[in-house]
Amino acid sequence: MGRYIVYGGKKLFGITDIHGSKNAALPVLCGCIINSGINVIRNCPKITDVFNTCHILEKAGCKIKWDGSTVIVDSSKARFIVIDDELTGRMRSSIIFMGAFCGRFKKAVVSKPGGCRIGKRPVDIHIEALEQMGVVITEGLNCFSCSAGKMKPCEINLRFPSVGATENIMLTASCINGVTVIKNAACEPEIECLAEFLTSIGAETVCENGKITVCGTDKFNNTEFSIIPDRIEAGTYIAACACAGGEIFLKNANVSHMKKVIEVFEKTGCKISFCDGGIYVKSSGKDITPQNVKTGVYPYFPTDMQPQLMSVLTLAKGTSIINESVFENRFNHALELNKMGANIEIDGCVAAIKGVTKLEACELTAFDLRAGAGLIIAALTCDGISYVNGAEYIKRGYEAIDKSFADLGVSVRFENR
Repeated sequence: MGRYIVYGGKKLFGITDIHGSKNAALPVLCGCIINSGINVIRNCPKITDVFNTCHILEKAGCKIKWDGSTVIVDSSKARFIVIDDELTGRMRSSIIFMGAFCGRFKKAVVSKPGGCRIGKRPVDIHIEALEQMGVVITEGLNCFSCSAGKMKPCEINLRFPSVGATENIMLTASCINGVTVIKNAACEPEIECLAEFLTSIGAETVCENGKITVCGTDKFNNTEFSIIPDRIEAGTYIAACACAGGEIFLKNANVSHMKKVIEVFEKTGCKISFCDGGIYVKSSGKDITPQNVKTGVYPYFPTDMQPQLMSVLTLAKGTSIINESVFENRFNHALELNKMGANIEIDGCVAAIKGVTKLEACELTAFDLRAGAGLIIAALTCDGISYVNGAEYIKRGYEAIDKSFADLGVSVRFENR
């Protein structure tokens, strides 16, 4: 538990490093259990979701060693365990252990996952896909039990390009001799990162135009692998600069993963340019242009950037519309922004944001990871001190966010309570 104390009223100036991607690191770490070998995973973010994933791996008999931002996972003595609610309750992505365990141990028992309160996020797509591969799944009151003794390669056409379902299929298929094809697959950069990892351990995996081909194997390799930069972390600091004003450079940010995010923030008035080392952002923090944005699966505007964008648009010169098409309960932060003087009206999955001239510092509460980041961004624009409770959510996905903001010349201090 804890909170962030945000000292607002200053523009951002400076350089900060973008850490490894949360949403890429988690499935790769889960995948380390598959090859029964040594996996050297570089550029892992030090965040609670990664620590929780490593904890599950250790419970399953893997040896974990940290060396800076590198995690060394020895899965040679991995064993089957029941992944109970004590292990899964803190993060949604624990569900992808289902695919890794089905692949390695031919069985899995996984408690229904927890995480942020942003909507139902059902796992029926995961279950339908694994059943097509021959996995027998029984749903209990609190868990899923899987028997995967007679798996087979097949062609799966997802009815929605779910990231988690795509990852579960890829992890399972890597252990099935033969070729599995996933159509209408998720195509996020994090999916491509997992494909590259699976290829590096011996299961050749190709992503192309919404189709993923996995050539499974029973002969795996050790690997050394690097996690891609976190595009949502980079987008968060772009949003902070757009909102508070300033001039920043984001080292290691990958522009090719962020085209829609950059397009939207350029339209708000930011000047954004690129070089091999990262992304340069400049903003006056004034005369923000309203936007009409609909979230969607990659390559559309990501739902994980919606709260941060909303904070920026509270100060736009006019009315903006955000249509949240991914999660039905991801506007909780709007009520907190309204406490600061924002003018936001919610109608189902549509938010109308009427720009105001300024926001007022106050005490706020984050109910999910990205909402917490959005509230910090809003607080940076205020004269005075704001308090953002719910730091445990923010720490799930941002490594040392207080230090990164310090690099950018503003004060965001963590306080343990």
